[in-house]
Amino acid sequence: MSDSASLLAGIEKIQKGALREQIQALIKKLILTNRLHPGQSIVIDHLASELGVSHTPVREALAMLQRDGLVRTKPYENPRVTEIDASDVREVWEMRILLEGWVAGKAAVTLSDEALGKISESLQKARQHALKSSYDAHLESDIAMHEMILQTADNSLFERLAQLVNDRSTRIRWLVEATGSSQDVLTIIDEHYTILEALQARDPELTRQRLISHLEAGMKRTLAAVEKIAARKE
Repeated sequence: MSDSASLLAGIEKIQKGALREQIQALIKKLILTNRLHPGQSIVIDHLASELGVSHTPVREALAMLQRDGLVRTKPYENPRVTEIDASDVREVWEMRILLEGWVAGKAAVTLSDEALGKISESLQKARQHALKSSYDAHLESDIAMHEMILQTADNSLFERLAQLVNDRSTRIRWLVEATGSSQDVLTIIDEHYTILEALQARDPELTRQRLISHLEAGMKRTLAAVEKIAARKE
C-alpha cells in the first residue's frame, strides 16, 4: 500500500475495544470510497504499523471483508481489493432491482413527509453542484436516497441482504459516477426526481415502476462506464 499516511487522513483513530470490528469498518470505508481502489494490494505490515495494532486483528478484519466480497486473498500474496468487472455490475444491479423493487411500495406508504423533504433538499443541492461539475453532493444524495428507501423494510433478514448488496454497489457508484459527465449525473438526478414524485404521491406501484426503471437504466450506464475504465487500463 503506497502513501498510507494520506490514505488514512481524516479517518478516526482505532480505539480500545473490539479491534477487529473497528479495523474492518475502517478498511471497508476506504474500499467503498475507492481510497483503496480495485486491485490494490493491502500490505498488512504497513497497515498494522499505521494503525498501531498487531497483525492479528488486521488479518481477521480482512477475512471478514473477504466474506463480503470486498477483498480477495491468494497464498503467499498480499490481500487485494477485489476488481470490478461487468459480471459484478450485473450481479449487484440485478439484486438491487429485486430488493429495492420489493421495498419501494412500502417506502411510498411509510416514508415521512420530513424524510421526503430531506430527499428533495439533497436533490436540489446535487443538481446545483452538478451544474458546476462537482459530483460529491450527488453521490451523497444518491446513496442516502436509496438507503432511506431500503430502511423502510422493517425486516431484519432483508436488511442484512440489502447491506451486503448496498456495500458492493456503493463502491461501484463511487468509482463510476465520480468519473461521469455532468450530463450523466444530471440524468440520474432527473430519474431520482421522478421517484421522489411517486413517493410524494404515495403511489406504491408507480414508485416501484420508476425505481426499477431507474435501476435498469443505471445498470446500462454502469456497464458502459466500467467497460471504458477497463479499456483505459489496457
